[in-house]
Amino acid sequence: MFHISKFLWLLLILFVGFVIYRLVSVEWEEETVIETFSPEGMEVQLRSREKGADGNWQVVNQTQRWNPAKTAIIVVDMWNEHWCESATQRVGELAPRMNEVLTAARSKGVTIVHAPSGTMSYYESYPQRRKAKELPYHTAPEGFPINDWCYLDPEAENPLPIDDSDGGCDKPCANGEPCVERTAWTKQIDVLEIHRDDYITDQGQEVFNLLAEKEITNIVIMGVHTNMCILGRPFAIRQLANLNKNVVLMRDMTDSMYNPEQYPQVSHFEGTDLVVEHVEKFWAPTMLSSDITGKAKFVFAEDGRQ
Repeated sequence: MFHISKFLWLLLILFVGFVIYRLVSVEWEEETVIETFSPEGMEVQLRSREKGADGNWQVVNQTQRWNPAKTAIIVVDMWNEHWCESATQRVGELAPRMNEVLTAARSKGVTIVHAPSGTMSYYESYPQRRKAKELPYHTAPEGFPINDWCYLDPEAENPLPIDDSDGGCDKPCANGEPCVERTAWTKQIDVLEIHRDDYITDQGQEVFNLLAEKEITNIVIMGVHTNMCILGRPFAIRQLANLNKNVVLMRDMTDSMYNPEQYPQVSHFEGTDLVVEHVEKFWAPTMLSSDITGKAKFVFAEDGRQ
């Protein structure tokens, strides 16, 4: 009996030792995975749309890991004033959160490009402007209109899902009359901080020089307006997609020029979403600012769908 009990105790000790060994091994393996996970990487959740065999569009979600040193954000036309007063107000509401996004991105090592079109004379003395102008020249693909506006391409995309032919202003001006189109902007809205290592430009060639010189492979577009400058500027989505760049729209950091009285007569914010879907179908995936800040996505105060 004594010998049997001693044998059983020995088996029990061996079993407990094995269990402890396995637990320690698993913990070590998990810690190894965590330690080899690059702290410098950025994980982003991308959303796009693909047309199925039945002709219906389906949402496709994808996770990518980016090297921040090979990533840039281009801030498009976040002007201090717009001819449409409601558009100016929404830029003012969007800008503080956008500045948080830019601050968080800088801390990760992302390059920031400020592109307030038509205001370069204001920034002529800024070192960030001079730096953009002094970048080494890189030749764009032969015959590529690197500085031209990129109009809707009927061979690559459907017509826009909203009618912005009236200019897209969704509210009258303060005097009760329709806002009159004019050049109201003189600079970027001051809420968006411009840091030492940032760049300022509104030229397609200069943006191309920057991307080539820094070997940037991922470009995030944010700003206004989704159905106009975000798609059409020579440094924005159509152009970069045609250059086969990994370009992405940050969909909660944008706004459209859309009047709900026009087709398809949905709310202003639903109109913006329709343009975002258009981008996802034909040009580029989208992401949320949450991937940069860790905060909930931005929503305009007047968007009643919250």
